[in-house]
Amino acid sequence: MSIAPPDSASPLPAGSAAAAEPVVPQRRSRAADAVGWVRQLLSLAPLAAVAWLALVLSGLPMLSALGVSPLLMAMCAGIVACNTLPRAWLAPLAPGMQLARQTLLRLGVALYGLRLTFGSIHDLGIGGVAAPLLMLAATLGLGVWLGTRWLGLSRREALVVSAGSAVCGAAAAIAVASVARTDDRQTAVAVATVVLFGTAGMLVYPYLYQLATATLHWPVTQHAFGIYTGATLHEVAQVIVAGKAVGEQAADAAVLAKMVRVLALGPLLLILAFWPKAGQTQASRPGVDWARIRASVPWFALGFVAVLAINSLGMVPADWKPALVAFDNWLLACAMLAIGLHTHIGDLRRAGRAPMTLAGALFVFLIAGGAALCALVL
Repeated sequence: MSIAPPDSASPLPAGSAAAAEPVVPQRRSRAADAVGWVRQLLSLAPLAAVAWLALVLSGLPMLSALGVSPLLMAMCAGIVACNTLPRAWLAPLAPGMQLARQTLLRLGVALYGLRLTFGSIHDLGIGGVAAPLLMLAATLGLGVWLGTRWLGLSRREALVVSAGSAVCGAAAAIAVASVARTDDRQTAVAVATVVLFGTAGMLVYPYLYQLATATLHWPVTQHAFGIYTGATLHEVAQVIVAGKAVGEQAADAAVLAKMVRVLALGPLLLILAFWPKAGQTQASRPGVDWARIRASVPWFALGFVAVLAINSLGMVPADWKPALVAFDNWLLACAMLAIGLHTHIGDLRRAGRAPMTLAGALFVFLIAGGAALCALVL
């Protein structure tokens, strides 16, 4: 039924041209969406080829003997390209980079559940669940206290930077920023700290394992080091890369421990939404923005749990698994390459001294404090 304009004497017939006009924008919108998807897929093709090449090269005997991870290789290639090639050359790849950094990464993390079962969760133990949650709470509390008390940051900015270190990297920083209502600059700074120190941790953690086991001869198993990695490293992708550089057993435990932190993001957002702000009365408090909270929940983590459950029930044919795992490795390699192509060293330099100091202090705490905690509970 068409609605006549206010100054019209009578409504137009339902079959008139005016009645059909609202359909045109809808068709244009669908056409624009289709064109957008085509652009994303076409610009993803070069990234897909490089990711496949990284997988092939990592399987060569020389690189395989050195333990070079295809994910690490892909990310390093992206970082080098991002900071050496002209931006005009990389600009056409932007739609594909966005698709890889968001959709492919989340799909890759969800499909990682094919490698695990409920027995893996049982093997994690109470300590393997407690360590990530305790480190999350301790890092968040320490970060807010250090940032506001000693570094002169506002409570909101200290909270967003701390959330990036404590929970799950950039996704947590952006989610907390949306609930805390920080500005874009503060959010960008928090994401920059995650990129810098998370990438550093991704490169350093495998050497920490070698230091602990080969040099200091500490009785650290791959399983225990994987829990430590998942409980303390920033991004899910960084956890996977660092874990795989140590070994498959370490990677599996690391992903499970990391998912404990990721799944805690939802409850954390609810706590922050209802937490009273300084100087606010009950009447002056803004309402809870449920749409923002729903949009910020990491639904891919629930996908990971669903895939893990399907695998545990034996619903995935055994002859399908090698192909699915290879496809998952390719998804993660594409995502890591795109993350590397989005890592501008100049952006890190412009982040500011106080937020970087806070993120650096939390990085040291995650490494040292996480090691001490894991030694106690595992």
